[in-house]
Amino acid sequence: MTDKQRVQQDYPPNYQPYEDEINLIDYFRVLWKWKWLIVAGTLICAIIAAVYSLQLPRIYEVSAMIEAGVKDGGGFTYIDSAANISAKINGAAYNERIKDTLHTGVSFKSAVVKKTSLINVTSQWEERNTDLGVKVTRQLIHLIVGEFETILNQKNEYYSEQISAVRNETINAKSRKNQQQADLASVKQRKTHLLRTIDDVRETSKRIVQQRDLLLRNKTAANDIELLLYFTTVQLNVTYFNQLGHELYGLNLKEEALKARIAEFPQKMTGLEARINTLNRQKSLISNIQIINEPKASAAPVKPKVKQIVLLAGVVALFMFVFLAFFIEYIRNASKEK
Repeated sequence: MTDKQRVQQDYPPNYQPYEDEINLIDYFRVLWKWKWLIVAGTLICAIIAAVYSLQLPRIYEVSAMIEAGVKDGGGFTYIDSAANISAKINGAAYNERIKDTLHTGVSFKSAVVKKTSLINVTSQWEERNTDLGVKVTRQLIHLIVGEFETILNQKNEYYSEQISAVRNETINAKSRKNQQQADLASVKQRKTHLLRTIDDVRETSKRIVQQRDLLLRNKTAANDIELLLYFTTVQLNVTYFNQLGHELYGLNLKEEALKARIAEFPQKMTGLEARINTLNRQKSLISNIQIINEPKASAAPVKPKVKQIVLLAGVVALFMFVFLAFFIEYIRNASKEK
């Protein structure tokens, strides 16, 4: 069996294997045939794109970076989140006020730096207007700062009130300590007096009991009344002695309580001083929107991107002229078949 017969066996009847198939080499032949058209056309389009892009006005970018929060308590308490401030800038919330002040239109773009509270603000200006762009960006920052001025004043007032309240508490604590020390001295003085009185009552009771016992040993009808008086006096002294003992017990409790309160005073004063220091530190850390990078224009233009334009034009032209080459070849072949 010949090669031709074997090939015909592999295909259905009446199938012409070499007539309808286009070999890959045919594509290369077409491309090689029209190579000058493709190359020249692509180069011409790229040159036109380069000339056009070079005629476009140079656009520079004015950028600034701000921080969205106020430092508060050693960390950050945000006046507003960086995302919200950025959204307001992108939503043109400040543009009309800037236009009314500086009489110029503006379009800002802002983005939050990932995992920070930093906001990058940009706008694009022609080369001759970069100074105006810097001025406009400064005005934007001024408006944002002014927007939170009231909140900052409220925070400062809050901390001032807190510091004043703690200082008043410190003054009251010192006053209470002085009063407690005076009360303690009074209690000690009263205890000393009570102890002397108790000793006097004890001695008096002892003498009365001795005299009563003497009368009892020499008891007569004449001294019954005297004995009764002695018994009554002894009973009164016992009652008075008990009263003095109860009062002394109460004074001892009061003395211990006063001593405990006075002993707590240094620790309490230390705590109050620590609170004042903390509040003063927190107040000193309060600040408005921070300008991390002042507004400035880029060193090189950001538009037009000549290389990108030329490359894109060249790629599009290449595909277009390759398609044109195959289209012309198809038309020619079709004409020949007729």
